[in-house]
Amino acid sequence: MKRFANLKFVALFALLAAVPFVAGAYTERTYAQEQTNQPQQEQAKEEAETEAAFTYTAQPGDSYSLIARKAIQTYGIINKVDLSEAQIIYAETLLTQEAGSPELAEGQKVSIKESTVKSWVEKAQKLSESAEAAWNVYAQDADFNTDHVGEPTS
Repeated sequence: MKRFANLKFVALFALLAAVPFVAGAYTERTYAQEQTNQPQQEQAKEEAETEAAFTYTAQPGDSYSLIARKAIQTYGIINKVDLSEAQIIYAETLLTQEAGSPELAEGQKVSIKESTVKSWVEKAQKLSESAEAAWNVYAQDADFNTDHVGEPTS
């Protein structure tokens, strides 16, 4: 019986002694996986940072909405997309709301991703006639001359 108890003790001791090695192997494997994944994570971050964007510097009187309007108009010019004034107001309004309608300080840099602008332009192009007519009410009083919005005056 003593012999059996000793064998149980030896088996238990061997098992406990092996636990740190198993845990260590797991930790090393996990660390190795994290190191392998790290370059992929950094690459995704760099791609997000290098995505094309419209960047402007807020001038006195500029608002996020005006800068969004300029980005939408610039996108339209570059990509030869014709939008009505109502569609521009729709896209700028929802783009601004999506951004949280931030207040701007004079001299503040504002970047709007091209993919975000593209998304709202595409949605604006799909407006029904009645929806476009409703947005046109707001467009009638808007100033679409954005020549100096986000641009330092010389």
